[in-house]
Amino acid sequence: MELSLDFKTDKVYNVIIIGAGPAGASAAIYTSRAGLSTLVLYRAEADGALGVTQQIENYPGIRGPISGYELLKLMREHAKAFGAEFVRGKVIATDLLNEVKKVYTIDGREFKARAIIIASGAMERTNKYKGEEEFLGKGVSYCGVCDAAFFKNRPVAVIGEDDYALEETEFIARFASKIYLVVPSSRIKAPPEIIEEVQSKEKVQILLHHRVLEIVGTSLVEGLKVQDVKTKEITLLEVDGVFIFLGGNKPSVDFLMNQVEMTDEHCIVVNEEMMTSVPGVFAAGDVLCTNIKQAVIAAADGVKAALAVDKYLNKKAKITSQW
Repeated sequence: MELSLDFKTDKVYNVIIIGAGPAGASAAIYTSRAGLSTLVLYRAEADGALGVTQQIENYPGIRGPISGYELLKLMREHAKAFGAEFVRGKVIATDLLNEVKKVYTIDGREFKARAIIIASGAMERTNKYKGEEEFLGKGVSYCGVCDAAFFKNRPVAVIGEDDYALEETEFIARFASKIYLVVPSSRIKAPPEIIEEVQSKEKVQILLHHRVLEIVGTSLVEGLKVQDVKTKEITLLEVDGVFIFLGGNKPSVDFLMNQVEMTDEHCIVVNEEMMTSVPGVFAAGDVLCTNIKQAVIAAADGVKAALAVDKYLNKKAKITSQW
């Protein structure tokens, strides 16, 4: 995948949706069908809680069994058929307080819209590894596109277990001499074709079910200490860099930079029409910290947000239903 750095466009979309899970993809179906120019920014092909779910059998109208990734693809293709654009890019910053909102991705791109729907899910980590903060910027990185070139012909470790980590590993493999892919769980949560692509690279060694103990070094990273969960054997991987691409269950909202009202648990606060404290900025899905986490509930949130966006942009007196 080729990424364009320092990309800017004067185009102002009607709506940008951040996240392409069930909330974001469902919102895109409704906004694009309503004739609103719609851009969806997503981090990875099988991103989010649904994307890494192996089997779904209870989504209405889809008898299954079907993988979460396949269900996501169906939703996204539905939105694309109505004209929604999907662009891969991890959002790291936003400017939401003006009439035209701006969204920035980690590779230097800027996008503009008159309305925003935040549907970025709840997959952020809450805990750090020993040595992670100490060596941040000194060998520890969260962005392969940004930092892989600094490790040309040098050994590195990648910590992750989903397709986002694998896609970043593929990019880093263009530069690094050796990559240890450290997978904390017993399996990689990614589509088979993406796993096979990474497995085919000779310089990549996959360490399944290994627990990270510590990132070590003096002034710079010099190694990563890991433990085999089954055998309890501890190994020191001699690497110059550690790239971390792991998820958790904290709302993914750091890019909002406290511009919208949130609870103490970093959950976004919305009104009955899914609008945040900032006019023109809406939210849906797991960023709301709904007690029941189901794809159909997130999808319904996305639809509500999309209908509210249509009302907001077209200055309607009330929400208009679509059939």
